[in-house]
Amino acid sequence: MRAFLPASFLVAASLLGAEGVVAPAPVNQAVVSAPSTVTLAAAIDQALARNLGLVVTRLETARALDNVEQAEAAFDPVFGWSNRLSGAQASFDRQLGNPAARDFSSDVSLSRKFSWGGTLTLGTGMTRQWADGNSLNSTASNFDLGTSLSYTQPLLAGAGRAVNLSALIAAKEGATRSRLALRAAALDLIRDTEVAYWSLAGARTLVALRETSLRSAESLLEQVQAKRRLGDATALEELQAAADVANQKVAVLNAKQAVDGAEMRLRRTLGRGDAAEIEQPVLVEAIPSTAVAAPEPFTQWIRQAAAFDFDTAIQLSALAQANSSLEAARQNDAAQLDLTLSGANVGPSVAGLNQAYHGLRDGSGWSNSISLTYRLPLGSRESEAALRSAARARQQAEFRLADVRQNLVFNARATWRDLEAARARVDSATSALALQRQSYEGERARYAAGQSDILRVLQAQAALDAAQLNWIQSLLDARSASARVARLDGSLLTRHGFSLEGAEAKVGVGLPLDEPLPPLSATP
Repeated sequence: MRAFLPASFLVAASLLGAEGVVAPAPVNQAVVSAPSTVTLAAAIDQALARNLGLVVTRLETARALDNVEQAEAAFDPVFGWSNRLSGAQASFDRQLGNPAARDFSSDVSLSRKFSWGGTLTLGTGMTRQWADGNSLNSTASNFDLGTSLSYTQPLLAGAGRAVNLSALIAAKEGATRSRLALRAAALDLIRDTEVAYWSLAGARTLVALRETSLRSAESLLEQVQAKRRLGDATALEELQAAADVANQKVAVLNAKQAVDGAEMRLRRTLGRGDAAEIEQPVLVEAIPSTAVAAPEPFTQWIRQAAAFDFDTAIQLSALAQANSSLEAARQNDAAQLDLTLSGANVGPSVAGLNQAYHGLRDGSGWSNSISLTYRLPLGSRESEAALRSAARARQQAEFRLADVRQNLVFNARATWRDLEAARARVDSATSALALQRQSYEGERARYAAGQSDILRVLQAQAALDAAQLNWIQSLLDARSASARVARLDGSLLTRHGFSLEGAEAKVGVGLPLDEPLPPLSATP
C-alpha cells in the first residue's frame, strides 16, 4: 500500500497538472503545438551548452591559456633593425669652407633570451660616410661593413631557471587553476540542473495534489449543503466547509506560484531566457518515488571526495606557484653581477659596397672584450621586502590548502548526513501519507454516515495536506542530497554518462567560441 499510493499520486500529478494541459485554441486562432517533455539528460546538455555564466568561465580559461603563450614568448628570438643619419661640421672647417661630414649607419640584430638568464645577440651593420657641399673638397661615399656577437649572463641576481621561468610557471599554474575552476563550475552546473529539474517536477506534482484536495473540499461543501437542506447540518458547518474551499484555492494558487518560481530557476540554469519562449512551459518528467541510492560508509566515501576535490587541486597549484615565486625571490636577493662577452669583425672603409664586402671577407679587423658589471642597491630593501612577501605568500598558500581540506571534511560530512537523513524521511513521509489518506477517507465516510462532525473532517484534510507537502519535500530533499553527494565524489559524471573532458567539451556548443581547449598544461 505504501508503494502504491505515492505512485498513484505521481500519476495523478501527470494527468491533473494544469501546467501540462493544452487548452483548446479559440476560433480563428492558430493551434499552438504542445511543447515536448524535456528529459533530465537533455536539460543537462542544454545547460552546458547555453548557460552564459559557464560560457564566461570558459572564456576566462581561454584567456589564461593566452597568458601562457605570452609568457613563453619572452624566450622567442627578437629581430631588431636600427638606422641612424648624422652630420657634423667643425668651426675651423666651416671658416675654411670645407664640406660637412655625413654618415649613415644601419644595423640589424637577432637576439634571444634563454631560460637560465643569458642573452645571445648576433648583429651586422653597414656604415656610409661622405662629405657634402659644392666645394672642390667634396668627397665620394665610403662604406664599411661589420659583424658582431655578444653574450650576457647574470651571475647572481637574475641567474638561473628559478628566476627566469617564474613568470611562465605562474602563467601555467594560473591556466591550470582556471581549467580546474571551469571543470568544477561544469559539475556544479550539472548538480544545480538536476536539483532545479526535480524541484520543478515536485512543484508540479504538488499542484496536482493541491487541486485534488480542492476537489475534495468542494465535494465536502456540496455534501454539507445537501445535508443542510435535509436539516442534518448547520449553517456553521456550511460556513466552515466553504472556508476550507477558499483555503484550498489559495493553496492551489500558492502551489502554481511555486511552479513558476521553480521553472524560472530551471530556465536560468538552462540559459533559456528569451522573451519569445518565456511563456511556453518547460515540461519535465514526474519526480520518481523510488528511493535514491545509499552512500558508501563515510570513512570510505570521504577518501573518494578528497581525491576528487577541485578546490584542493586549485590550492595545490597555488602552493606550487608560491614555491616558485619564493625560490625566485631568494635568487634575486643578491647583488647584480653580469658577465658580458663580445666580439666583432670590421671591414675597411672603402668606396662602394662591393669593395666593402670583399674587404670584410678578406681583410677585416677584429675586436673582442669581456666585462663584469656589478650593481648593489644600498640597503637592499626592495629585494628583502620581495623575499619576505614571497615567504608570507607561501605561508598563506599552505594555510589556505589546510583550510580547504578542513572545510571539505566538514561540508562532506554534512552532505553525507543530509542524504542519510533524507532517505529516512522519505520512508517516514511515505508511511505517514498513506496513513493520513486512509484517515481522511475514513473520516469522510463516518461523516457521511452521521458518525463524525465537520471539524474532524477538516482536521483530517489539513493533516493530509501537510503529509502531501512533507512527502513531496522529502523526495526533493533526497534528490538534492544525492546530487550533492555525487558532486563531491565525482560519481555525478558517470550518473549522467559524462567524463570530465566530455562535460568540458559541451560547454558553449553552438556558440561562436574559439577552438576546443587544449589538454591541461604541465608546469616546467
